[in-house]
Amino acid sequence: MWARELVDSGYRVFGIDISEAMIDLSRKKVPEAEFRVGSLFEVEIPGCQAVTAVSEVLNYLFDAENEDLGLSRLFRRVHDALVPGGVFVFDVLGPGQVSPGDKTRGFGVGEDWAVLSEREEDVERVTMERRIVSFRKVGEHYRRDDEVHRVRLYDPSDLSAELERAGFRVQTMRSYADFPLAEGHAAFVARKPL
Repeated sequence: MWARELVDSGYRVFGIDISEAMIDLSRKKVPEAEFRVGSLFEVEIPGCQAVTAVSEVLNYLFDAENEDLGLSRLFRRVHDALVPGGVFVFDVLGPGQVSPGDKTRGFGVGEDWAVLSEREEDVERVTMERRIVSFRKVGEHYRRDDEVHRVRLYDPSDLSAELERAGFRVQTMRSYADFPLAEGHAAFVARKPL
């Protein structure tokens, strides 16, 4: 868990998630950090050295503010919260994940689990829907969970331009150091100038 890595490295951590269940889990795993239920598009961002939003956080369509104007406001708010030289690190999923009119199916299997997935992209809306069915062995039985993820897809060059308008110097990457991102993903390090 990212928050655990940060706390163990000596950082003070403030986390936000729209999901109460995720916040409860985070509080149990990293009690030294501060976590709140809420939208990153609305929460007051305290002054800080870094803001991170890893694993497609900005793609999820959980909030009416997750549109162009809301994203521009978020970038400005993050810029304002950062100390000079501070960084905003995040990654996004871009368009072209699925051929127009197609669905992509996949699966993963482990010793006591299986995951099935289906992805479909809406080219006009620049969104994608992921349907995920997972099975996990619990005792003698398997527990089934169904999820539907609706995500907005971002062109990395558009985001770079928007970050620059907010006052950042931007670096776009296809990996986090030695850890490559999946196809169609882009990572950003947006630095507030000194």
